[in-house]
Amino acid sequence: MELKSLGEALGKLAGRERLIKLVCLLGVCGIALLFLSSWLEGREEPSQPQQETEWDGETSRRQLEEDLARVVRAITGEEDPEVLVTLEDTGENVYAADQAWNAQEGGAQNSREEESTYILLKDRDGGQSALPVTQRQPEVRGVVIVSSRAGDPTVREQLTQAAVTALDISSARVLVTGGG
Repeated sequence: MELKSLGEALGKLAGRERLIKLVCLLGVCGIALLFLSSWLEGREEPSQPQQETEWDGETSRRQLEEDLARVVRAITGEEDPEVLVTLEDTGENVYAADQAWNAQEGGAQNSREEESTYILLKDRDGGQSALPVTQRQPEVRGVVIVSSRAGDPTVREQLTQAAVTALDISSARVLVTGGG
């Protein structure tokens, strides 16, 4: 009888050993998968950095010309009116800055100097760029609209008012002329 109970005890012990071995094996496999996934993640091709849309003068000018040409087509019914927009400048990017004031004493006078540093963002590769806050669009210098319907004073006035309203400029900066 003792032999039978000894056999049962050994069977239970062997079953427990198998269970312990199975649990250890699964734990090691889980750790290996975690390690493998982090290793593969580091080896992935770096994703394309997001293109920051810089608002440059040329892009702005072309967009304004296209928008104004679409308005001219709507007013005159022409298929291909000519529109030229000239700009004063190329606009400006405004970046976030961290400001600190230092009070300096110079003899009898107290003067304050403002120290300003840009807030920088770091990308995955360690590159840095300033934190953009806003972009100021370029200022429009003038507009020329060439339309075959510009001989009609009503159409000329409509085109002038459309350019003045759309671009927020004075009518002195708009020329509407007929084309040949």
